[in-house]
Amino acid sequence: MLTSSNPINISVVDLLPMWRPSLPENETRSLHSSPLTVSSTFPSIQSNVVRLLIGKLEHECKAYCILTGYDRMPESFESDIDFMVDRQDFKRVPALIEQIAKETGSRLFQSRPHEVSARAYILALQNDTKITLVQPDSSSDYRHYGRLWLRADEVLAARRWHPNGFWIPSASHEFIYYLIKRINKGDFTQHHGERLSRLYAEDPESCKRQLTRFWSKRYQFELTEMAASCRWESLIHDLAQFRKDLLHHTAERLFEKPSSYWLRAHHTLERIQQPTGGWIAFIGPDGCGKSSVIEGVADQLAPAFQNIVRFHLRPAFLRARATAETAVVDPHGRPPRGNIFSISKMFYLAVDYIAGYWVRVRPAVIRTKLVIFDRYFYDILIDHRRVRYGGPLWMLSIIAKVLPEPELVLLLNAPAEVLWSRKQEVAFEEIVRQQEKYLRLAQSLKSAVIIDAAQPLNDVIRDSTDAIISYFSNRTAVRLKLIPKNPSSNLD
Repeated sequence: MLTSSNPINISVVDLLPMWRPSLPENETRSLHSSPLTVSSTFPSIQSNVVRLLIGKLEHECKAYCILTGYDRMPESFESDIDFMVDRQDFKRVPALIEQIAKETGSRLFQSRPHEVSARAYILALQNDTKITLVQPDSSSDYRHYGRLWLRADEVLAARRWHPNGFWIPSASHEFIYYLIKRINKGDFTQHHGERLSRLYAEDPESCKRQLTRFWSKRYQFELTEMAASCRWESLIHDLAQFRKDLLHHTAERLFEKPSSYWLRAHHTLERIQQPTGGWIAFIGPDGCGKSSVIEGVADQLAPAFQNIVRFHLRPAFLRARATAETAVVDPHGRPPRGNIFSISKMFYLAVDYIAGYWVRVRPAVIRTKLVIFDRYFYDILIDHRRVRYGGPLWMLSIIAKVLPEPELVLLLNAPAEVLWSRKQEVAFEEIVRQQEKYLRLAQSLKSAVIIDAAQPLNDVIRDSTDAIISYFSNRTAVRLKLIPKNPSSNLD
């Protein structure tokens, strides 16, 4: 099991509250003959979140609409749960999402402000070795790459009621929202076009008026023809030109542009100061199973990040001399190097760690990537013979204190007897020494969590993932001001 000051306590509630969205004004259609109830079984966590979200938006926000991907809601959905609220309610969404997390037994794992007026949330629920991630994605005004395209009050004023019991945009607003989104992303296929043509067929005249707002006449005509015929080859083949013309027709008025530039600059600064990725280091003696655990953890958490970036021991910003990779079977077999060479080598590594952090690690974390180190300088501090260091040990301690510290350090710990039974590359006494030193090191690091690596592999992966989810959940809660920051923690 894991040892941490903030252990995860995840359990699915036995029965979530009934959900019955109120009818819109003057609405006479009937809902289901019996009220919808929320199942307590683990596979239904995604639909549980959707139902609770719709219920809270309906009763606690002035207006909302589910922007896209709602055809099979609330039972299932395509990917993210994209919804829009007005600017005031947008500020209240974090508290609503936190309530949903508590009521579903999940954790608010991530919060990513991917636009000036949009924020994605990731809820995580772990059951044994399986993690379910659900991503509600909120926005007020619709912006993409900082530019304003649709105002929330405009979209919400024209919303309509879906037979499944929630609000959705008008056909024309969903049409233009989805078209702009796909073009700005540079990702458009015939499948996307078919969806747009269905929306266009619901209200052709309103969709045409939307097109006049964002494209010059030539492109308006082409888009109208494609939408009506459901033949989108011209857009697919000439996407860059359609986007170029689109960028000249945002919804921002001239006097709004200065404030928009300021908002975008502030948003960029926020992303730099509070990166939405993470940096984790796995440490421990040989035999603790780091490689296998990292593989399992990366597989579980990959959907929550843009990418998983892995390093072994150091960032390798300064390239080492290329050598043939061979398995290390006797890490202490060669004698230590001399003082001068050893000290020079450590200065070289210190530069690599510091420069590598600013050039490789930090930019990746800002871009919502999860950086995982398999070993870190702490391993050199404890097992300096592995790198043939023959200089003074106090120098290693000083270097360790000045190097960037990972956000979370996971020590895979097991009794020396267990480690020895898995690998006999060094003497048993050396394993005992290392295991004791690793424990003392972990107790001195505010970012360290000790994982019981003597368990079966799946249990070690589960506990490691729990520790990571706990860290990110606490960090998210602090950033969203849902809990006060602990001065002794490394949460920003």
